[in-house]
Amino acid sequence: MKSRYYRLFKEDGRALILAFDHGGSGDIWVDPAKVIKGAAEGGMDGILTNYGVLTHFRKEIGRMGTMLRMEVIGSGLVKYNPILERAMQSPYHIEDCLHLGVDGIMTMGIIGSEFDSTNLQYIAGVVAACNQYGLVTAAEMLPNGFSSKEEDRNLKAMNIACRVGAEIGVDIVKTVFTKPVEDFKKIVANCYVDVLALGGAKVDDDRQVLENAKQTMDAGCKGLVIGRNVWGHRNISGMAAALYGIVHENASVEEALKEIK
Repeated sequence: MKSRYYRLFKEDGRALILAFDHGGSGDIWVDPAKVIKGAAEGGMDGILTNYGVLTHFRKEIGRMGTMLRMEVIGSGLVKYNPILERAMQSPYHIEDCLHLGVDGIMTMGIIGSEFDSTNLQYIAGVVAACNQYGLVTAAEMLPNGFSSKEEDRNLKAMNIACRVGAEIGVDIVKTVFTKPVEDFKKIVANCYVDVLALGGAKVDDDRQVLENAKQTMDAGCKGLVIGRNVWGHRNISGMAAALYGIVHENASVEEALKEIK
C-alpha cells in the first residue's frame, strides 16, 4: 500500500477531500487562503487543487493531504467544450508532482466520446508513472463528461466508467453519485478500488447537500470530493464539519446540520 494513501484516507478508510480546482479556468472570485483555512478547521482530510494554489498556499494547507489536478483544461473564455472536444492531456510530469510534494494526482477520465481510447491510454500512462514513486492515483470517471442525459447516467454507463477506472490501475475512482441508491450500491460493489463521490453543482439547501452525502456513504462510497457546496457556503468550516460528521462519524443528517450555524 502506498504510504501517501494515509495522508488522504484516515484510519477508518474514509476520506473527505476539498475540491478546489475550479479556479483553473480563472473564472472564480474567492480567496484561497480563507477557503483552505475554513476547510481545515472543519476537519477536511485533503485538498484537490491546481499547481498555483499548491505553490502559494502551503502554510494554509498545512497537514492536509494534497492532490494535483493534472489537466490544464481551458480558460473561462474558451469557445468550445474542452472536456469533450479534445483528448485529455497533461503538461505536468511525474517530476513536477514530486517537486510539489503532493500525495497524489487526479486526472479526468472522460469515456464515451470520440477520444475514449486516447483518454484511457492517457490515464494508464499517468498511473504507470505515478506507481514508480508511490503517488496515489485518482481519475474522475464520467460517461461523456458532465452530461445529464439518462443514457450517460444509467446503471450500465456508470458501471463501465467505474470498473474501467479500476481496470486501468487507478487507486481511487471519483464519480457522480446517481440514483436509485440500490443501483449505485451495485456499481460501487463491482468497482474493486475506492470510490469517492463528487460534490456536484452548487445547492442552496444545506439539508439536501447533507442528505446526498449520507446516501453516497450508505451506497458504499469511501467518502467525498466536494467543492462548491463547501467553498461557496456562507460558513465554510461549519459545512466542512457537518460533512466530516457524516463521512467519519456516521452522523445523521439532523446531527450534521447542528454544525452549521
